[in-house]
Amino acid sequence: MITAKRQQLILGQLQQKEIITVEELCQLTHSSESTIRRDLINLEKQQLLTRVHGGAKLIANNLRTEPQIGQRQQVNLAQKRTIATYAANLVQDDEVIYLDSGTTTSAMIPLLVHRQNLLVVTNGVNTASLLADYQIPTIVLGGQLRSSTKAAVGLSLTRYLTNCHFDRAFMGTNGFDLQYGYTTPNAEESAVKQLAVQQATVAYVLSDATKYQQVRFSKFADLKAATLITDCLPPAAYQLLSQQTKILEAKK
Repeated sequence: MITAKRQQLILGQLQQKEIITVEELCQLTHSSESTIRRDLINLEKQQLLTRVHGGAKLIANNLRTEPQIGQRQQVNLAQKRTIATYAANLVQDDEVIYLDSGTTTSAMIPLLVHRQNLLVVTNGVNTASLLADYQIPTIVLGGQLRSSTKAAVGLSLTRYLTNCHFDRAFMGTNGFDLQYGYTTPNAEESAVKQLAVQQATVAYVLSDATKYQQVRFSKFADLKAATLITDCLPPAAYQLLSQQTKILEAKK
């Protein structure tokens, strides 16, 4: 089993059990004790778990909980506006676009009012409300509502998405990483993001540079699957990331 898949499996087990032993992980992944211990050291360095005697335990803030949408709206406001402005300028007349429930994608909405014959599809309740305020034609995807992100998820929603096509999809993320790609804490929300990316001619992930090397529980896309729109990345990070994906740097 490759390292990335094995480490995702470890995180998945911790999501379910909160604490797990090295012996259990060896049996689960058919790996040696030394391999599992190296994985745990690596994941602990990323602040995704804490090693304990004979195993590891969950760090709740990284895997089980996520910031409420009201909290996220107050973080890195200037960077979000800059990124949102760049992203909005990519949208053309007569397009169908997907906006997920992220705070940065929502910041695009006031900048889309002059697009002609634009249709927006979203799974975000707050996103849909803001689109209605600006009188932008909108389709709201229905499903089970997540209180923390105000996003709809579920099987009926993903089934509907399989019959959709978008000229562009704009996604938020909780982290992006060379090894793990784009990730988010919730598996159901990740499934919606993954499908929206697949159904778009061009997909973009909007994220400020502080989320680089942040990894959350569920991966929704490889880096190469979407263009990254971000602010100012460190030169070394830009060089490494640009080998795997297209990067658009939004400047003030």
